[in-house]
Amino acid sequence: MKVTFKNMVHGFTGTADEMIFYMSKRNGKIYARRKFKFKNHSGQPPFKQAQNQIYLIQPSQDFKYNLLDYILGYNDLPQNRLKQVFSWCHIYNKMMWAMQKAMPGQVDLKTITRQQIYDQNLPCKTLKAAIEFGLLPEVEGYQRWDSEI
Repeated sequence: MKVTFKNMVHGFTGTADEMIFYMSKRNGKIYARRKFKFKNHSGQPPFKQAQNQIYLIQPSQDFKYNLLDYILGYNDLPQNRLKQVFSWCHIYNKMMWAMQKAMPGQVDLKTITRQQIYDQNLPCKTLKAAIEFGLLPEVEGYQRWDSEI
């Protein structure tokens, strides 16, 4: 929801009254959303454990830069024009979950480690390998993204 203020500072961001206010870096407008609350269901703990584990891998800065470069080509693909991505985290998550789906017996995100990625030579080791394996859509010039995770 777009926000307009009458008696407040225009650049206000933060939380107030169970709402989160934030400014879009793209257009400079202020938006508001309700504070997210987790629902208690059986799928939440395994998902949380998997998400925590894939970020414990701590991708290298060069790998993150490769993901940021990839986003430019990814957003230009016709099928992604309406659902664009702006953060390396989104592509990283997409790649890791696609790898688990493609290799169910070999990869479990709840227990994955950096050492396992190198020992088993998993396709998420480099962005180029992930694209060639089919975890992410191919974009022009993907051969240059060979920095290791």
